[in-house]
Amino acid sequence: MKFETTLTWDAPLSRVLVMLTSPEYVVRKAELANHDSFAVVAQSDDGRFFSITSHIQGKPSIKLPAIAQKFVKSDQKIEIDQTDRWDRETATGALLIVNQSVKAVSISATMQLREQDGITTNTLSWDVSCDIPLIGGKLAALLAEDIQQKAALNADVSRQILSKFY
Repeated sequence: MKFETTLTWDAPLSRVLVMLTSPEYVVRKAELANHDSFAVVAQSDDGRFFSITSHIQGKPSIKLPAIAQKFVKSDQKIEIDQTDRWDRETATGALLIVNQSVKAVSISATMQLREQDGITTNTLSWDVSCDIPLIGGKLAALLAEDIQQKAALNADVSRQILSKFY
């Protein structure tokens, strides 16, 4: 399932990019998300390219259909590895989410920052799929809906962090 979400900040692109390519931002954002556990497991930064991978554990935030609960119990913790990558020169990025609990799920997005009149927008072009027979499409649609619902919360959290720290 392909779809787009956008985040906006009342700030210049250069300031937003400093935040998005900061390990401290990733940690602060995770702290505000109240995950069961969170750890940065890898990061690199050569001045142009920035990458950070986090391991996150938490309970599912969507109600799984009964058939999907054969693969993941509703009270089972979900483990994901999330990698954020940014190219500072082009203000483009990629997001890769690997669900360690359900390997058949694939979630990724490309990101593009743009600034107009002092407002910076990050357009995320998502691709969500699930290779579980019979229920893959339904599960992908539920995950896409969950991502879209969380977009507003993610935007609010990142705006708070930007205003306080960057």
